[in-house]
Amino acid sequence: MTIELNTVAEAVAAIPDGASVALGRPDAIGLVEELIRQGRRNLHLVGVPTGGRAVEMLIAAGCAGSLESSGVDLGEDGFAPAFTRSVESGALRVLDST
Repeated sequence: MTIELNTVAEAVAAIPDGASVALGRPDAIGLVEELIRQGRRNLHLVGVPTGGRAVEMLIAAGCAGSLESSGVDLGEDGFAPAFTRSVESGALRVLDST
């Protein structure tokens, strides 16, 4: 069975709450913005090799339930504040993959 997806919105509509989503570099900002717009929740994010701006955006929007990665950084922009807050508050489950 082949499913043809013509738009980012259609692709994201096929991603249910709680799904695993792997994000590498460069960040897939269009996909991330659509995940946020469609209100996905409890996603298991996989940062490949680390999480970047896309992971930070999903955490800040409340879309992430867990993260499997060696860390999250924003490169020259420094630390990832939503990631830090979520880890410190216990709102985000982190699986260290170093």
